[in-house]
Amino acid sequence: MNELNKLLELQPEDFAAVYDLYAGKKHRLPALSVLLEHYPGRVFADRLEAPTLAVVWATGRWMYAAGDISTEINRLKMMGFLQMVVVPDCQQRQEKGFEIYAEDSDSWTELLTLEIAGLSVDRHLESVYEFNIERFIQLKNKRAAIPLEGDLSVAYEEFPVLTQPEHNRSARQDGFIGLTATGAVVKVRDKVVSICKNNGFGVNNRYFIDVDTHAESERGKGYATLAAASLISHYLDQGMLPLWETTHENTASHKLALRLGFEPVESYPVFAFVMEG
Repeated sequence: MNELNKLLELQPEDFAAVYDLYAGKKHRLPALSVLLEHYPGRVFADRLEAPTLAVVWATGRWMYAAGDISTEINRLKMMGFLQMVVVPDCQQRQEKGFEIYAEDSDSWTELLTLEIAGLSVDRHLESVYEFNIERFIQLKNKRAAIPLEGDLSVAYEEFPVLTQPEHNRSARQDGFIGLTATGAVVKVRDKVVSICKNNGFGVNNRYFIDVDTHAESERGKGYATLAAASLISHYLDQGMLPLWETTHENTASHKLALRLGFEPVESYPVFAFVMEG
């Protein structure tokens, strides 16, 4: 491919060049976390001076595409990036697919659903919920009147932010090894039933949380609510406010977010690519 039709990979000292393309959207907080070097990742742009198109790729996670694809040259650069950079990288790391968060527009949907040899793609919608502290305090006050059962306990543990195997890491990513984030672990008779963690993406006083009740038989018992409420309380004491993200189809996650006092603020498409064969 002609060098003029490629996205350039930026060095950390140049990440700020694309910052404005990502500012102002809560679901892009992971991209901002990479740009501020709070989380490892790679950054690509159409040019260094006044870029109009960029991709931020958080290590072990997702890609965030932003900018103008109204021009043929930028569309070529984006498609070339997928074929010449992303696919070979995934093959080398033995990954079976990747996800791209993009703007909710017909032009981005049309471009990212074009047929690419060896790839299939599915578009789905996700939402970000913003935290309403007053509603959360009401929930917390109600739960404070309900003592934990004798076999039920909550503990705080540190979890690694970056779990990518050593052979898949770059020297730049090695600087983040050992970085941890707090999680609230709910146990019944010393058996872990639910975990809520800070997922490692944070900017200023905002962070994203992940919650999971592993066994289906343990769901619907309030364990996820307890884990999430405990973690939120832990970080509130440090002046930090959570954000919640979920797919539109995940009804249980939406209900839990609302129960905890979150309110939906943004909706956006995610393009999930699967490498065939």
